[in-house]
Amino acid sequence: MTPSPLNAWKRFKDLLWALYRRHTWNYLVIHRHKLTRNHPSLVIPLLCGPAKKKLTCPPELNIVLVNNYQHLSLMELSLRYVGIENYTVLKVNGPWRQSYKLKAIFDYLANNSKKTEYLLYCDSNDAVLRDNPQKAIQYLNEENCDLLFSRTKFKGGYECLPQIKAWADQIARGKGSPGWYLNSGVYIGRTNFLRQILEIALNYITEQDLPREEYRQLRLSGKLCERLPEFPRGCGSDQAIFRFLHPQFYPRIKVDYSGRLALR
Repeated sequence: MTPSPLNAWKRFKDLLWALYRRHTWNYLVIHRHKLTRNHPSLVIPLLCGPAKKKLTCPPELNIVLVNNYQHLSLMELSLRYVGIENYTVLKVNGPWRQSYKLKAIFDYLANNSKKTEYLLYCDSNDAVLRDNPQKAIQYLNEENCDLLFSRTKFKGGYECLPQIKAWADQIARGKGSPGWYLNSGVYIGRTNFLRQILEIALNYITEQDLPREEYRQLRLSGKLCERLPEFPRGCGSDQAIFRFLHPQFYPRIKVDYSGRLALR
């Protein structure tokens, strides 16, 4: 579908903004849809250009992606552009649910005897890596935690978790970052701890997990909590499950309120 003139102009302005601001950025990953929705041949040189063929992945880190594509994803293209070939892509067969990413990673860790000390997860279709992945480990260590998530302003899913939202707001205010919440699109963790968290997360994944659009419609209609009285069980959202677990494992699980891990 050809974008309308208005949408095309908005996209052009977004790209101009990125071109103007990119020299000031210290984000490891760009995970902002209004930028990454453009064609990879335009997005990747614009956002990753200075790092072309200059980066490597440290041996103690595994970059993991999960998707069901038959083609190279945007994140894979960006990794190859900056020179990183040693990453892992896990494929999900059958109907796609966001929550199935968690099971795919857990199964991989449970059956892989050659695990690295750290794992960096990035969404496949709307994110690009633009800086040295070693920095992800640095940020994790500086935050003194075992699992560090990127941040977002998106509140969806907290409708059914009001007490947890109140807790998340309190923590964010205490860090001088009100309005920021856990984002599961980019995170770095110590592999052994992440595996423990994923094993617990599996309790909230079912064969009847909601598709993403149904989850969205129920949330917008205010019927999500009624439909899922054991929320987040069955919700189909990996982000909602991580948000539910966050206070139980804080401060071992933290949010990167400084925003260095990803621009969202």
